[in-house]
Amino acid sequence: MGTDSGVGKSTVCLGILAQLLADGYLPQQLAYIKPMTQCVEQQAVARFCTEQAIECIDIGNLVFKKGYTRDFIAGLTPSSTELLATVLQSIVTLGVDKAVVLIDGIGSPAVGSVVGVANIDIAALLPCRIIFVGKAGIGAAIDDTVLNVSFIQRKHQHNVGLIYNKILVSELADTRHYVSKRIVQLLPNTTPLGFIASHNGLPASSTAIAAWFSRYVNVIDWFNAFSQTD
Repeated sequence: MGTDSGVGKSTVCLGILAQLLADGYLPQQLAYIKPMTQCVEQQAVARFCTEQAIECIDIGNLVFKKGYTRDFIAGLTPSSTELLATVLQSIVTLGVDKAVVLIDGIGSPAVGSVVGVANIDIAALLPCRIIFVGKAGIGAAIDDTVLNVSFIQRKHQHNVGLIYNKILVSELADTRHYVSKRIVQLLPNTTPLGFIASHNGLPASSTAIAAWFSRYVNVIDWFNAFSQTD
């Protein structure tokens, strides 16, 4: 999940997949799904999955086309219970025989609330870990994280991983220092995983993407730590 659409969640998903491959996971052990979406154009993460033979569903069962909210409120769509069950089933089915399933949210944790299928509603019903992708800055990034992660933690008590994206290179060191120090004071049950500098496109190969992503983010140690205790 993230602070908003466009914060770079799909890029983070791509980086995590590349990091998992570099760490020794086989493509057939991994899967990626975006169960809810507004965008039906293929994203870079979907192309990466195709290239690497990772099973992928980039356009899920629930597509928020124009007018969908009105139709839902008017009773012209399946109910919240039916929609949530369909989304969960798609994730569970994809996850058969997989070591890791990466679920890409849509916008903030509350997106989908109007139809009863918010990002956090899905996560709360799954044995999953949440990574929240925050925006650049210091004060604004911290305030926004507190707002969104507090909402997440109402329904999901596990440790939440934090990644901040699209940070100016000149501000990277200060942002990492001050945000890391203050956010764990305000939100003790969180772990800052990394801070990603602004970039113009990703490297071409999976190995190069993993190397680039690992310069900024360490998801593997966090993931393995909880895998061993669960």
